[in-house]
Amino acid sequence: MTDAGRATFDAIVIGLGAHGSGAVLALARRGLRVLGIEAGERGHELGSSGGRSRMIRRAYFEDPAYVPLLDAAWDAWREIGEAAGELMIEVTGGLYAGLAASDVVRGSAESAVAQGIDHEVLDAHEIGRRWPIFDLPADVAGLFDPAAGAIRPERAIGAMQRLAEQRGAILRFGEPAGAWRRVDGALEVQTHLAVHRSEHLVIAAGAWTGDFVPDLALPLEVERVPVFWFEPNVRAFELSIGRMPMWLVDTGPSGVFYGFPYDPAAGLKISRHHSEEVVDADAVDRTEHAADVERVRAFIEAYMPAADGPVRTSTVCLYTNTPDHHFIIDAHPVVAGVAFASACSGHGFKFAPVVGELLADLALGRVPPLAIDRFRADRFSGQSSAGHPA
Repeated sequence: MTDAGRATFDAIVIGLGAHGSGAVLALARRGLRVLGIEAGERGHELGSSGGRSRMIRRAYFEDPAYVPLLDAAWDAWREIGEAAGELMIEVTGGLYAGLAASDVVRGSAESAVAQGIDHEVLDAHEIGRRWPIFDLPADVAGLFDPAAGAIRPERAIGAMQRLAEQRGAILRFGEPAGAWRRVDGALEVQTHLAVHRSEHLVIAAGAWTGDFVPDLALPLEVERVPVFWFEPNVRAFELSIGRMPMWLVDTGPSGVFYGFPYDPAAGLKISRHHSEEVVDADAVDRTEHAADVERVRAFIEAYMPAADGPVRTSTVCLYTNTPDHHFIIDAHPVVAGVAFASACSGHGFKFAPVVGELLADLALGRVPPLAIDRFRADRFSGQSSAGHPA
């Protein structure tokens, strides 16, 4: 395991959020000696993987290229749940609403029809009848996706990490990774505790991903996204799982808002998707500001007035955005054995185990079974991906 005082592994993963944990598990399942390095403590919520709930849906308005990854993700979460003895996906149903011509409604409907997914198109009156918490304008329409659900991110990441450790992976928390380099045919990663060597390297560092591949000049922006839980002015039972879906509402000029059924431990999660507040990942203001709350409360007053109660708790999530809001999943174009991903832009958690598998394949120089040309980094530079391992 050591070489001249250096710890040696088959593969190293930098970052143990959702996608890094997926990569550690994928590599460990291949029988490799894997080291996962994480700057934060186990279970921290300083990146993009906290917040108590994440959506998983098949009617995907963002782009048809995600559909094969979604199919694989659904299967992967079930497999992880069975192996861990925990439920990974809680079926809530999903409501996607806005003007009929909005991307959320039109794109979701097109995706549902193309995949043959059970769904219903509803008008504002029917939405309000089924879920009285909503008071939507008459020109709003919605698509109801009964199979959609929620994933508990802390539970899911913990399960992937435990399963990887059961297969021999070594996970080190509170050990920030520094520079990496290729030395004498091996890849070395420096931390304040040691120099780790491996044949393969995966970089899944979330908001810090660009720092580890500065030569690629990835066009990533880190966005501070406040997240809130409210105590509604109606009985919580009426908003519980089984009675209320997770939802997205595109208001047009005020942005897209989203939420989940009532969580007894936290309240009713309601937040704005994207804040347009670009920040330095190392200097994020994590305090709750009145202006952040009021922007969400203005939506609640207009669209969900019965939810207009006090804020119970809040947190700050980091989105790492690309210019087109699609993922980056790729192999390094120059250094063999290195793969990286920024699979986020605010909609990446649900894909974690699949992105982990893709990163494992790319780092090992294998052709992934799923098409990822849509997610190559060179789409931002015009460079050819010829010569990449996949």
